[in-house]
Amino acid sequence: MIFDKKIAIFNGHAESCKDALRILSEKFVEAGVVEDNFLEGLLKREAVFPTGLLLDDRDFGVAIPHTDPEYVRTTQLGFMTLDEPVTFRFMADPETEVPVRIIFMMAIKEAHGQVEMLSKLMEIFADSTMVDRFRAVDNIDDFLAIVSELGLDQF
Repeated sequence: MIFDKKIAIFNGHAESCKDALRILSEKFVEAGVVEDNFLEGLLKREAVFPTGLLLDDRDFGVAIPHTDPEYVRTTQLGFMTLDEPVTFRFMADPETEVPVRIIFMMAIKEAHGQVEMLSKLMEIFADSTMVDRFRAVDNIDDFLAIVSELGLDQF
């Protein structure tokens, strides 16, 4: 299961985008699913290909940070909600800032798997009810129930 390490932080706090990425990537390193330099890869990729996504009907956005498979030992997704938004740059226009409250961090071992997972996540983010559910979830059991309901655990 792509969430089998249960990497999830609910209502966490971060001072910045980089801080949020550091906090979540440390969980990936602790779980042994990524290389020690995973954060470095994330930050390099984020600088060139931002991952912030504006949500049409919300005052906050989401981010889907990820990096190349060379930094990944085994496929895993991580999740984080933030008590206060941090600024990511918009994937479609890097000059635009996005106040992000939900982060889905991807560590995908197979390059083709990134496209599939990104596509699935984009479907989810288009559904305002699902966005609300992810924003409100505050424990791992409820989170995993939503993940299972959406079929995200089948990747």
